[in-house]
Amino acid sequence: MRSRTILFWSLLALSLAVNAVIFKDLADISQWLVQSSREFTMAVWYHRHWLALVAIGSLAGAWLLWLRDRSLAPRWVTLSVTLLGLFLFYSGYVNPRLMFRTQQHEAQFVPVSEARARLERTLPWARFGWQRYASVDDISMIVLETDRGALAYSDYFILQPHVAKAAPVNGEDVVMTYCGLTNMGIAYSPEIDGQPLELGVMTQLENNLVLWDHNTGEPIQQIYGRMEGRPERGKMREWPTIRMPFASFAALYPDGLVYVNEIPSFSENPLLAAWDRLTRHVMMYNGVSLQWAREAPAFPTIERFDDRLPRKQLVYALSVGDDHVAWTLDYIREQGDLINTRVGGRDIVIAYDARWRAVGAFYNDSGAPVTSINILGEIPGGRTLPRVETLKSEIFWFIWAHFHPDTDVNRAPAGGGDRIANRSA
Repeated sequence: MRSRTILFWSLLALSLAVNAVIFKDLADISQWLVQSSREFTMAVWYHRHWLALVAIGSLAGAWLLWLRDRSLAPRWVTLSVTLLGLFLFYSGYVNPRLMFRTQQHEAQFVPVSEARARLERTLPWARFGWQRYASVDDISMIVLETDRGALAYSDYFILQPHVAKAAPVNGEDVVMTYCGLTNMGIAYSPEIDGQPLELGVMTQLENNLVLWDHNTGEPIQQIYGRMEGRPERGKMREWPTIRMPFASFAALYPDGLVYVNEIPSFSENPLLAAWDRLTRHVMMYNGVSLQWAREAPAFPTIERFDDRLPRKQLVYALSVGDDHVAWTLDYIREQGDLINTRVGGRDIVIAYDARWRAVGAFYNDSGAPVTSINILGEIPGGRTLPRVETLKSEIFWFIWAHFHPDTDVNRAPAGGGDRIANRSA
């Protein structure tokens, strides 16, 4: 009898402990309270199926013993521990797939004329949360130019899936990835080293989205775009994006399409309607709103901060090779809305177009400094400069600096003084 009691409680405790680890490291909400090292989280991820087997197997073993001898523990204790363990298991092992439901292969787009009404319905939530837009015209859009025309993604609609289909660029399939905590959209070709990726959402680490590939099981930090355990294979190819208000997109790209991802009505699908309202509005939207509402990170998983800029300063950042630079809008405007500089050995133009309220970054292969350029990259003489594919528009400074600690800040125009050497130690 004594050995059976010890075995019962050991199995029940083991199941609860393993489920707690799964929850702690794979359900990102837990990171508000307890943080693990990156290495430990990745170890849990790589061994998640074995851990799940241990958790469920030991729970099943405990129940078999209890059903044979119910004097081992009071019913309410057995049920309480079981329900707690199953909640932890569901939150860490099952829920991410149901909560985000990425749209890599299927996504809905509507014409600009129809998008206005769709976006209008998101304004109450935008005004409740971090995006306090006065009207639809002001809604920020992440814009991607593709072989089939321009596409625009609002933060609200892409917040829940985190991954949404785009259209081919230069013949390559492309998806838009998005992290609300970073305020960053990156367009990627979902393949590495010639092998296609099937992207899902894993968790967030250091306030940035972590994706994973269903084909290999490898995690992929969004800001890096490479596999955690196989970095030598290279990274996903980035494509240029730019942020601008909806009014600017509608005027510049009247034939463009706007991504929509509306929550179904209760008459269409009552279960999904309730679930998506809970996850998108209560959990995700409020979580991201915390990032905008206070100086501290929404998730306290970053300890070192670069004080060259305020933590929550929005910056325009890009990389050319191993050279990383971030600019503030104020600095770009101080330079007359146009900066000719060099990044990674390439001539780069950073420009703010006041008419369209957007910042663009372009490779300057014209052979001379640019004196005038619009948001489409058009310069005098009828030439159009190619966009810098790594531009991240209006992302939080503290996250950019965390992942790129050697970044420059407000690199000056070429020959413009020592600010070009403003590199963190």
